[in-house]
Amino acid sequence: MHLSELLQVQDIGERNQLLRRTLVAYTDEVDVSGCELQLLIIAINLTLPKKEVGDLLDKSLAKSLLMDESHIQHCIDEVQWFHTHNVKYPDSRVKGQRIIAQVQKPADGVLCSSNLSQAFGWSHNSSQVNPAKLFGIRFHWQNQETSLLEVVLDNIAEWQAMFQALGMTRKQLSDMRENLSECHTYNHLPSEVSEYSKQIRVPFQEAYCALTPVISHSVQAQIQKMVFNREVRATNVEHGHPASVGNLVAALGGNIRLLNYPPTVAHKVSGKFAEYRDGSTKDVFDYSAIKDKRFLDALCRIAGEKPAPTLRQRRQLRISALRFVRKQLALWLAPMMEWRDSIETRTAYSSPVETLEEQLLYLPVKSLPDVLSDLNARFHKALQYHHRGAQYAFHPDILYPIKQQMKWLLNFIANPEDPVIKSQSSCVYLHLKQLKVHDASLLSNPYVSGIPSLTALGGVMHNYQRKLSALIGRECSIKRGAWFIAQYHRQAGKKLPEPDKVRYQNKASDVQRPGIVDGIYGDLTMDLVFELQLPESLSIPDITILQAAFPSRFAGGTLHPPSLFEQTDWLSVYFSQSELFAVLARLPRGGCWIYPDNKGVSSFDNLVTRLDSEPDLKPIGLGFLPLEEPQNRVGSITPFHCYVEPCIGVVRCINPINVRLSGSKQFYQSAFWHFDIANNAMLMKKVF
Repeated sequence: MHLSELLQVQDIGERNQLLRRTLVAYTDEVDVSGCELQLLIIAINLTLPKKEVGDLLDKSLAKSLLMDESHIQHCIDEVQWFHTHNVKYPDSRVKGQRIIAQVQKPADGVLCSSNLSQAFGWSHNSSQVNPAKLFGIRFHWQNQETSLLEVVLDNIAEWQAMFQALGMTRKQLSDMRENLSECHTYNHLPSEVSEYSKQIRVPFQEAYCALTPVISHSVQAQIQKMVFNREVRATNVEHGHPASVGNLVAALGGNIRLLNYPPTVAHKVSGKFAEYRDGSTKDVFDYSAIKDKRFLDALCRIAGEKPAPTLRQRRQLRISALRFVRKQLALWLAPMMEWRDSIETRTAYSSPVETLEEQLLYLPVKSLPDVLSDLNARFHKALQYHHRGAQYAFHPDILYPIKQQMKWLLNFIANPEDPVIKSQSSCVYLHLKQLKVHDASLLSNPYVSGIPSLTALGGVMHNYQRKLSALIGRECSIKRGAWFIAQYHRQAGKKLPEPDKVRYQNKASDVQRPGIVDGIYGDLTMDLVFELQLPESLSIPDITILQAAFPSRFAGGTLHPPSLFEQTDWLSVYFSQSELFAVLARLPRGGCWIYPDNKGVSSFDNLVTRLDSEPDLKPIGLGFLPLEEPQNRVGSITPFHCYVEPCIGVVRCINPINVRLSGSKQFYQSAFWHFDIANNAMLMKKVF
């Protein structure tokens, strides 16, 4: 958008509103080439409260403000509180600190401020939020993104002429540039850690380093733009005193938008299907899987509709469509597979096996391929009842491909080709079942909500390793871990903090509550799989010791095993990968495994594209990138401290049925995570 388009609006009130909305950090930068004087007038007038400005294009008002040395000095003074990373977010009680820094070394596959051009935000005294706007507004000029701060410091002739047109002399311009140079710096980090700043301990040089995550202004502004352009799904976090947090939060009225991508967990079928269906007449198939828009699009490609221009593209699209069809057919059959698993240990079915459902449930497993024809007919009949799927029911170009995919699925169930895999002699697998988490933070980092941060998984692994080593008196190691979310519930409302501060120190007084720092919280039910490496001379500890060492915190919430009424043997030890996978393959289909993604993301545009085209892909906090080398700092909880920037990565939510069909080899190669500190990055990564 060009500024001249907005200047053509005749109604002053409407024009003022449009200009204020356009010249903020959460909207795309406007092009001001050719309208430099008008932009300068608007920027100067924006330094006054809204109620004191009748028309933002009032040139006489701008001249008087520019000639007011006291007012302009206020604007210049606020430049010293410009930042690249907002140390006051989300807790505005942090005082007298700011950060201007860059990520030292970007990491592949994750997003941070290095993926964007550098931009400055502001946070300081809330009463000065308007004077800070003069040199903070960003815009496009001659195909470059810049600000009034930069054009003044760079001494650009065109902009000097604009200031002079409003009455400034060369001497005044020179003095202003000198003052701005003194206020502005290109690198600055606090000398001490505020008591209100968070600190996270991570292993570092055989000890620990405290990390303080600070949010990038440019990344936060970019997410607001993506949300307002309706490119991503989002939710809100509210701030009660927005001007105290920063100019971006103030411009949004305290309502900061976050990416919102919860895990793919089906609330109604998170339990066993047999229990869900008990006493019900519901069918044994999940018809939502074959009525999905993406499934019908895949049938469209298989049928040859809307063909690609080249033969190679047509073949690639057909292969990807067939793979997706097999995946959805497995989900369609998932209730049957789950129900059959639940009755395999029961007594044989005594009544005659007549209906298709009875055959799928009670026939010997080797005889399942015999029901292929009836199952294929049931599938096409189900399509007939969908307004779009009806055109593909018994379609001549779809009959054979669908039948072949069903044949593969039935043969797999009848004869699963899963090789026996032996673990290393010193390694065992721990399966922790039906763990409950209450009040877990669903803010993966300050940019993303949905799945809790993967660093929470890394923290549980490391904490368990420490506690178990202390109990057994020998060093052991959690080499890697896998994460399954069975149930997921986001809580409504806000949490009221406990009173912790007296009003008066020297006399009896009431106890006050701190201000509410809004967050997003939820409850989880999950399974964890850990690979535990013990010293070769040490036998497997008793199960009670393995249970006693388990941590009690996860993602800021309370972690505990299931109640005794639900399950007593919630921790199991497996020496064989095959035995463990036989149990994991039967987890309820309503949950999902959190898998690493092999590609990662290379830019914010790439993130938007992939989230739109790959529904099982979710953004998440993968870890931190340092803004400095660890150093000694006053207020740190460890000898070393480091300011870091949280980064955005992606994971895949994989259905247990697809995990089962992929086999154990694929699971052990693709599902496990470990915390890696290397190449100036502290990230949860896939274990190769």
